[in-house]
Amino acid sequence: MNLRTRVMLTVLSTAVGGFSLILYSTISKDILFKGLSFCSSSTQELFLGTSAFFLSAVVAGFISTLIVVKDNFVPLFFLSFYVICKLFVFTTCGQWHGPIWFETSLNVSHLGGLWLGWYGAVKFPLAPV
Repeated sequence: MNLRTRVMLTVLSTAVGGFSLILYSTISKDILFKGLSFCSSSTQELFLGTSAFFLSAVVAGFISTLIVVKDNFVPLFFLSFYVICKLFVFTTCGQWHGPIWFETSLNVSHLGGLWLGWYGAVKFPLAPV
């Protein structure tokens, strides 16, 4: 594979992974569970909402990795950088819906989910070589 194709696939993978991460996170946190918040959600909603939030990151990491060749994990670095920047922006602007430890753990689960999705895509038998 030539360099130009590899760069285009990396950019495409980063864009698709980022959009799917934002889309699935919004669906799981704001639409399905109507603004998941530590202060106003029940214990069952918190458990299911955080699980759905984690699974949205797993799906985004899986999709992003399947677009590029298995050994290219540059899109996951960009997506991880996005999640870390989002965490710092929310911290400085004070846009939390609950305690800092809860929101931080949600973002850390996003990071773990992205990389778990990468690992699942690498081990997936139908992934491109």
